[in-house]
Amino acid sequence: GINAEYGECFMLSNMFNPASEQDPNWADEIRSDVLGECTNLGGVLHIYVDPHDPNGCVYVKAVNTAVATSCVNSLQGRWFSGKMIKASYMSPVDYGRKFEGTNNLTQRLDR
Repeated sequence: GINAEYGECFMLSNMFNPASEQDPNWADEIRSDVLGECTNLGGVLHIYVDPHDPNGCVYVKAVNTAVATSCVNSLQGRWFSGKMIKASYMSPVDYGRKFEGTNNLTQRLDR
């Protein structure tokens, strides 16, 4: 469920199915699409497309909570490559455990 107190980290699921992706660069293309969308809404510090995840997950850490909220609200329920995206907040503590070093990031990604 959506929990506003969670902060700047969120996860998109149902973005892809690794078993059916044909393009060798598909993960980079998804990363690019998500990054572009989130950059328009304020920017992100970290993004990871998990290429082996059967749930098609993309993990994102936005520059702040307000931007994360905008991204989640914008992407939730949107259609992407014939699939409906699910967006959910992720605890920053869990995110930091999953992706070591992300707690200290300050540099906004531009690509």
